[in-house]
Amino acid sequence: MMEPNAVANRINWIDWAKAIAITFVVFGHTPEERGSFLLNFIVMFHMPLFFFISGYLTKKEYFNKETFKKYTHTLIIPYFIYNIITYPFWVFRHIIESPNDGWLEFVKPILGTIFIQQTTFCSKPLNGVTWFLVALLIMKIILSFCNKYEFGKYILFIVSVICIISYIYNEFYKFTTDLVPIGFAKCMPFYLIGYLCKRREYLPTTYHKSDGIIFILCFTISILFYNFNRNNFSLSTYGYLFWTICIFAIWGFFCLCRILDHIHTKFILTISIGTIVIMGLHGTVITITNLIFSKLLNVSGITYPWYVAVLISIAIVIIFYPVIILFKKKYPIMLGKNSLNF
Repeated sequence: MMEPNAVANRINWIDWAKAIAITFVVFGHTPEERGSFLLNFIVMFHMPLFFFISGYLTKKEYFNKETFKKYTHTLIIPYFIYNIITYPFWVFRHIIESPNDGWLEFVKPILGTIFIQQTTFCSKPLNGVTWFLVALLIMKIILSFCNKYEFGKYILFIVSVICIISYIYNEFYKFTTDLVPIGFAKCMPFYLIGYLCKRREYLPTTYHKSDGIIFILCFTISILFYNFNRNNFSLSTYGYLFWTICIFAIWGFFCLCRILDHIHTKFILTISIGTIVIMGLHGTVITITNLIFSKLLNVSGITYPWYVAVLISIAIVIIFYPVIILFKKKYPIMLGKNSLNF
């Protein structure tokens, strides 16, 4: 256990939120049996949740050389690092699965990294989950630019409305399947809501005895709307149900994290600090895990029951714990930092 004030400038319940949220992300990418309620429900809100947290932790900044330099260290360099690390594993897997492919297929993921994980005739995603870093970079640039001008808030509102409409229509008509534009349209409004909640102090920051009741109520409402939503094919209905599901789930989630606020552990702190490491590398670890289990069980296209997927997800997060400690001590750039002093 750690003393509450052991680490300066940390918000413990936010560390809990980040640690649990990244576990949700790993769980969402672990192959499960078709029709898993838990998987489908968590996948609906886990990335909006992550961007909400990112927005909440974003300070008011103005776009200039210094902020862009900061974004380079925190987002751009890690994006390329985690794709470079992933490439040898991608090559190894591709040789096993498609041994007769020509050299062009091995160039496509390299170009895909340069083209921010886009799928074209000459490129394909390499480390697809790193779309998060690209989308977050674009969001930060837009927000910091709009902060410079009085009319910036109107631009942000218009961008949010366009994102909401674009995402809803794309879900039905699939104008694009590329990760960055879809992820940006889906999550930009949540990023801005998180930022607004911090600036206006809309989100309670300390535990209240009603948090337990609100947590249960919010998740109950979210699950009820989710059950209604998955059997509904109306475009307009999906539009507001998606937002209702996510907002209630996120609000209930933060109530849960405030309940956990009195528990201070080095493990949760470390995982929170190293979410970018897990985000960037968990896809490779899941791929290796699946290959091992496929060989051991002599099956192809392996999927897991939800409870096994939960255990695997937690195990993968635990595996990253010593890796994050190593990076924190020796290679802070892997954590999106340019200094050992953080």
